[in-house]
Amino acid sequence: MDSDEAIHTTLGQIGCEQAALSSPLPGVVSPIHRAVENRCHIATPAGRAPLFVKQLHADMRDFVAPAHVIEASRKAGDIGVAPRLVHADAGVAVLVFEALDAAWQWGRIDVLRRPPVLEKLLAAKRAFRSVAPLAEKRSVFELIDAYRRIAKASATILPDRVAPAAAAVARFASAIAASGVDPAPCHADGVSSNVMVGPHDEIRLVDFEWARQADPAHDLGAVLAELLPFDGDALLAVEIATGTPDARIFARARLYGAADDLMWALWGFISASRSLRRQVEFFKYAEWRLLRACTILEGPRFETWLARV
Repeated sequence: MDSDEAIHTTLGQIGCEQAALSSPLPGVVSPIHRAVENRCHIATPAGRAPLFVKQLHADMRDFVAPAHVIEASRKAGDIGVAPRLVHADAGVAVLVFEALDAAWQWGRIDVLRRPPVLEKLLAAKRAFRSVAPLAEKRSVFELIDAYRRIAKASATILPDRVAPAAAAVARFASAIAASGVDPAPCHADGVSSNVMVGPHDEIRLVDFEWARQADPAHDLGAVLAELLPFDGDALLAVEIATGTPDARIFARARLYGAADDLMWALWGFISASRSLRRQVEFFKYAEWRLLRACTILEGPRFETWLARV
């Protein structure tokens, strides 16, 4: 079943099989990460409000489990921190959402850094942690190990810096295991374009492909890595998120941000090697995420932060 047929069949399950589909949104991974994991359309059914429809690309199947995305998307929509999931078919990996109108824009780093917007973003992430536990429970450390196995099996050539970066993350993983974690449902995605900003700086989270039970410090760390490279600003965000500028939480978050970057770097190198979508600059994106990870993992404060974990 081709993409249009699968999408129209899924729309037909809610009486919208004749909906007009927009052209697919162009997939761009650098400098903005948008419409890469999924083929995305606006569907316009006759006499009904527009819908946002996405279908997972075949080259993402090793990374994303549609049933898990559906579960997290539905729970987030039900509590109002994400667009409402109208319908989904895990078999063909199609999800149908209420579409946000033109007043909503993709998040940009300069906008999300503004304190009133950042506060609402962190509040939305915190609110999602109140939903029932998610089925996906693999940590970022387990995903790094899984992606390295995929890379090996697919003969993906990884840069020399990956091995020492992974060794540093493994040390962090051991420290986390020793100190303990209280996992909660997490968006676990720091990409700025996976936040929608609307009127009065309202926030909606989108794209729950990597949502899972995780340490809330990972959720925070992914945001810090994306938005706040300077420690003073990042420590203020920790205070906004947790109520206190706790040095231990800050250390966890910074190191989780680096682990998250390494995970995404592996995703990018594998995709650059295997994907037929040559127009998507997976390799460039992977190099950037690896560089950002190594800035932390090879940096002068790594040992200090590790000791605080």
